[in-house]
Amino acid sequence: MVAALSNILKETRSEILTCLKANGRMSVQDIAGCLGVSKVGLRRHLELLRSDGLVDFEVEHHDRGRPVHVYSLTSRAELFFPRSYDTFALSVLRQVGTVYGQAGVSKIICNQADELIASLKPLLQGLEFEERVRKLTEFLNQKGYAVSLIRQADGSYLAKQRNCPMIAVATQYAQVCDDEMRFYRELLETEVTRECRIASGAQSCDYRISRPGRLLR
Repeated sequence: MVAALSNILKETRSEILTCLKANGRMSVQDIAGCLGVSKVGLRRHLELLRSDGLVDFEVEHHDRGRPVHVYSLTSRAELFFPRSYDTFALSVLRQVGTVYGQAGVSKIICNQADELIASLKPLLQGLEFEERVRKLTEFLNQKGYAVSLIRQADGSYLAKQRNCPMIAVATQYAQVCDDEMRFYRELLETEVTRECRIASGAQSCDYRISRPGRLLR
């Protein structure tokens, strides 16, 4: 499934999948607000996506009001999002491990992260903290990471990555995730901690980004 979403599904249904990927579990009202469409028309699209096995819902009961249907992507839908040639990358890393051992694999992964950090530093140089965070988020979203930012009361940020283009590699080589956290720290020049990761079964990779000069607790 390498064709673009817009070539496989009608535009609105493509947008629904992208919206759910970026935001996780959402109600009909939340999705309608995200896309700027009516709830009546949206429900028909959701029914079609569910019949295709691309979305599913859970019914949430609250103290007041009617139960709410909360939608999320299925594992089948995840196949439509970028994976960055995982099979090839895994094959190369296995060959490196065979010839040079685990130290060689670690060096390759570390060097790749170093190269990316070096290429992006000039683009962020001189920017204030807020702008650096947003610029880095824009870059990651261009690469298919589906990152959403949630600003905290103390000025820090929670960055939620809903997609991992290197999931197969990250599952087998945890250093990929460690270097991703280093990527955040060095480019944002502040403390960053990871709360969960997709490779360990979470629905997103969550990073807490502190303001410079403040430590996360």
